[in-house]
Amino acid sequence: MTISFPSDFPRNLTGFGGDRSMNQAQHRMALRKTPVILVHGNGGHSTHPKWGMETLKGFLKGEGYQDCEIWAMDHLGENNAAADLNDPHRNHIDALRTFTDRVREYLDVSKLDFIGHSLGCGMINAYLRGLQRDGRWDGSAHRLEVASTFVSLAGATYGLGPNSISEFKSGSPFEQASHTIELPGHGRVVDDSPRGSGNAAEQQSPTPDWAKITTSDDNSICYVAFTAAGDFVDAQNRDTGHRKGADVNRRFNLGASLDGHEKIIKSRTVFDAFKSFLNRNPPLPPATISVDKDSGSYGAGLEIRVTVAPATVPVRYVAERVTQQFQGGFIVRQVAEARSGTLASGQSLVLATDGAWDVVFGADGAKQVHRVYGVNVTMPQVTILTESDVPFVNGSLDVTASTTGGTLYHGTDGEHWTTGSVATLTRTATVSFVAIDAAGVASPVASRAFEKPVAWDEAQTATLTAHFIASRLSVNDYVAMGLELGFNAVVTLYRVDGRWVRNPEQAGLAPRRALPALAPGVSPLRAPVAADREPLLVADAPSGEHSGALNVTISTANPRGGRVKVWYTEDGSDPSDPGNTARASFDTQKTFAIRGNGHHSVLCYVRDSAGRHGFESFAWAIDDHE
Repeated sequence: MTISFPSDFPRNLTGFGGDRSMNQAQHRMALRKTPVILVHGNGGHSTHPKWGMETLKGFLKGEGYQDCEIWAMDHLGENNAAADLNDPHRNHIDALRTFTDRVREYLDVSKLDFIGHSLGCGMINAYLRGLQRDGRWDGSAHRLEVASTFVSLAGATYGLGPNSISEFKSGSPFEQASHTIELPGHGRVVDDSPRGSGNAAEQQSPTPDWAKITTSDDNSICYVAFTAAGDFVDAQNRDTGHRKGADVNRRFNLGASLDGHEKIIKSRTVFDAFKSFLNRNPPLPPATISVDKDSGSYGAGLEIRVTVAPATVPVRYVAERVTQQFQGGFIVRQVAEARSGTLASGQSLVLATDGAWDVVFGADGAKQVHRVYGVNVTMPQVTILTESDVPFVNGSLDVTASTTGGTLYHGTDGEHWTTGSVATLTRTATVSFVAIDAAGVASPVASRAFEKPVAWDEAQTATLTAHFIASRLSVNDYVAMGLELGFNAVVTLYRVDGRWVRNPEQAGLAPRRALPALAPGVSPLRAPVAADREPLLVADAPSGEHSGALNVTISTANPRGGRVKVWYTEDGSDPSDPGNTARASFDTQKTFAIRGNGHHSVLCYVRDSAGRHGFESFAWAIDDHE
């Protein structure tokens, strides 16, 4: 990863933040919103494909944030992919504190918003409360005055249970101290949301016990805490992601184990649920823009009157006459005419040319106003007919929309679109519809969020082979998933209505695909490969379901000749791991006695004298009557 900061930023870590085309003075002039510090979780870095913060950055930019207002760092180290389980808060607090203080100084702002994920939530808490490298919590070094909003996503506020280790152990001295702070005039305060909401009745929470106020609460910090119910963190200590006294506590059912832990930072619905709590203290005095024409269709020569408060603030506008077309799953936008300028309060923008106009009004310290106007043309109007008041609990939900004209398209990510008036959802999502007529005139985009509580009885994370041996997968499912993912892949399966599935929001494990037609004696779990690739193994009894016990001989078949070594396991563990005491080996062939009702597997790691290597897996489901 390369450093992605402005050239004059005094960086001490890798990460991303700011606009590299601007210097410090330009950053300070460009700021419009409260800058956001994104803090990633354990086992990752700021742009890690699973645990990075780039999706959240994209969501923020979609809400009008500029690059100069979004900052993140690799507080665990550049390109880190290893989990730090040995006191990571103490080990890395100095790096986070230095980086965050430098961002604040570089931008010359008094307030920052924080969004943390997993370990990042604890790191933000440590920064705000003055944790020191030696493990002391120094209240005199607190940074509470810096925080405007603190959003905690799948954090472990109360540790990961009594059986965890180091700083993650619930009840440890570190965990207990993380809830207290010494504040002038208040003494020692036990408060998970110091200087937060001072009105318990206004705190939104699924559990009344989570509402709390203390003498330190003065409404200067907004706290938002979202739990990924049943995820990797929540499974170890239920509801550890909440924060007593927060303005908002919510649970989201996004999937179990690592699936839900990842989804909480990549769900548009989750982001939409907390975005309104950001930017409470913008660096400029607040301003308000209003216009006298809402989006819609009007006659020729449209005049839009603009009002701003305070009246001395100038209003900038960008107006584009556009046509739109659906091409290959994308909505392609073409600008036929563009205008920009500045208006004083009470002045009007006149759109003289017929067509569809996309207009954005902005001012220093004000939220942008976006309108779509049809000037002497009739724009289609879209109405979403499906209500979202109650979460849907069935396997899927058909969200239907109607339009006054044109063709309807729908999507869930704001980028990819599908033709049709019905969008079928199988999970929590925000669905959007747009209609485009034959002339390229498009409706305003209509969006609505739908939430699906994911109901599963149990979740298990293991390799595919271990799942198969535990009878969670049939032979066919094991083969299909193994061909797709690899037989030593680690996946989470969910038990829904007595059946183990890969996605609890869908009826089946995955789209089934036909097994390849192979020559007799060749394992159906891996098709033959070219001679210059890996050495092969064959079994004299095909994988599949058998009515009784059988003996199976597995033999090496190296296309290039030479010695072949095979390590194998029968318990689903990794046969390529030299430290695995459950693995054994053979050189040419070995006969296995497959006995007993249930699922049996031999997972092999094979290597030849030329260094070529690979995995093979053989599986049988036995109904043994012997």
